[in-house]
Amino acid sequence: MNAWITRTLGLLGCALALLGSPAGAAGKADKAHQAHKAQSAATATLTIVADTQRRSWTRRELLRDRRLASITVDDDNLKRRMTLRAIPLAALLEGLPVTPDASATTAASDGYVSHLPMRLLLADGAGEPRAWLAVEDPAAPWPRLKGHDIGPFRLVWTTPTPQAAAQVNESLWTYAIVRIDLAAAPAERFAAIRPAPGLPADGPVLRGFATFQRVCFSCHSLNRAGDANLGPDLNVPYNPVEYLGDDKLARLIRNPQALRWWPNSRMSAIDEKTLPDADLQDLLAYLHHMAGRKAQAAAPAN
Repeated sequence: MNAWITRTLGLLGCALALLGSPAGAAGKADKAHQAHKAQSAATATLTIVADTQRRSWTRRELLRDRRLASITVDDDNLKRRMTLRAIPLAALLEGLPVTPDASATTAASDGYVSHLPMRLLLADGAGEPRAWLAVEDPAAPWPRLKGHDIGPFRLVWTTPTPQAAAQVNESLWTYAIVRIDLAAAPAERFAAIRPAPGLPADGPVLRGFATFQRVCFSCHSLNRAGDANLGPDLNVPYNPVEYLGDDKLARLIRNPQALRWWPNSRMSAIDEKTLPDADLQDLLAYLHHMAGRKAQAAAPAN
């Protein structure tokens, strides 16, 4: 009997130790994550705002929407072919006050912001790229991307021709979307990011300005202007061309970890497909130009 009690107590002690061990803690953390994900699945909502109009849908409503279709895409986030359930974004925008020269700002749950040209979002020609809002089915969750959930709403694209594919780069594939704001283009909304007037429209600075809005403005502000704050401001107090120089800044853009090892950095490498070398040189020209157009320094705190 004593041996049986000793064995039972020993097994109980092992079980308690397991619960207190990293493996036990990991199990609890995984259960907590699953519970949080289930709660998020029940309350996930997408909101689209245009001027004074606001539309919201729950994930359940979108999964029951008659416009929902199965599409197959070459997924630029997950780098694989995927079949997804999605609704044409133009259908969700129908009836809202939007024009092709406007912009859509998608805000993600992790703070990432993307500025998308409305002309692409509204395109529906046979040979044009088409934007879709993909909706994650809780019963068939999407793969995680670098350990992160990318649902429940994503913007994905079908590109029927090589010409259409050339118009859609990785920065236009956005995930974990919670809100879409339809407004004027960033250059109209944020005067502080504009280059000096009178520059040639086809010159490197204005080309670089367009590249900055497409590639950098999703995570960075400039002159304290912008929607995103995931990364540091790119002009105040110093512009990166001032403290890194062109060569090191270009290396940082191509592969941040090659310049400084930072495992928790949120900045991903930007390859030549998303940012061709010619566009990178134009971006540097814009940053050099804006280094001479800094916002006034903030007053020191009392």
